[in-house]
Amino acid sequence: MPHDLNDVRRLQEALAEARAEVERLKVEAAHMAAWAAAISHEVNQPLSGIVTNASTCLRMLAADAPDLEGARETARRALRDGNRAADVVTRLRALFNGQERAAEAVDLNEAVREVVARSSSDLRGAGVVVRLQLAGDLPPVVGDRIQLQQVVQNLLSNGVDAMRAVAGRRRQLVITTAREDGDRVRLTVQDSGVGLEPLSADRLFDAFFTTKRHGMGIGLSVSRTIIESHRGRLWAAANKGPGATFSFSIPCGLLGRHTQSALQAVHTRY
Repeated sequence: MPHDLNDVRRLQEALAEARAEVERLKVEAAHMAAWAAAISHEVNQPLSGIVTNASTCLRMLAADAPDLEGARETARRALRDGNRAADVVTRLRALFNGQERAAEAVDLNEAVREVVARSSSDLRGAGVVVRLQLAGDLPPVVGDRIQLQQVVQNLLSNGVDAMRAVAGRRRQLVITTAREDGDRVRLTVQDSGVGLEPLSADRLFDAFFTTKRHGMGIGLSVSRTIIESHRGRLWAAANKGPGATFSFSIPCGLLGRHTQSALQAVHTRY
């Protein structure tokens, strides 16, 4: 009888260990799936820019009177987008692995202008007008410039996608920055698109949840992870009129030892 009890106990322990290992493998698989999806989602925009600029460069060079200066400029833009894609991959790897972020003082207004400038051809193609309402007294925020621009790019792209089917009214995207009480800054991206579905509003930031026909459901989830790693929060709300507004709020301040160490905590949700 004692031997039987010992055997049962060993079997129970082995079963518990096996179950724990299965759960660990499930978490790792989900983590890898999120990592792969994030890479695919986040590098799509700069890769698209590379293809567009390379095609434009070839057309300029193949013309009867080659536009050499224009070709040089499009080649520079392709190189810029290639470097940006590499930066995005590096930052995503750091985010998913919980590595220390390259913290610096970031001018959020300037970061927004760069994202809008990079997206100008896509905005024109979608018939979207962007209106910037950037606070003149906005203090710098502390964080990773590339990651914060990823968030702005995701919010801008989502707003554009929400307005593609809009007809009969202006497709307008309003990007606003402002100071908040408590040494924080807020950025909002307001579109005039299809708005938020009540049943999906609570799940917008979940990994792999999407309301788009060909969406991956990863952009907003990655954006939330980035903002929370900057000790901030990201949320969405339906407009009183058409469309929706996405906002994030993060601390501002100067670089310092305490700020640097505080920014090292990354809360991955995959």
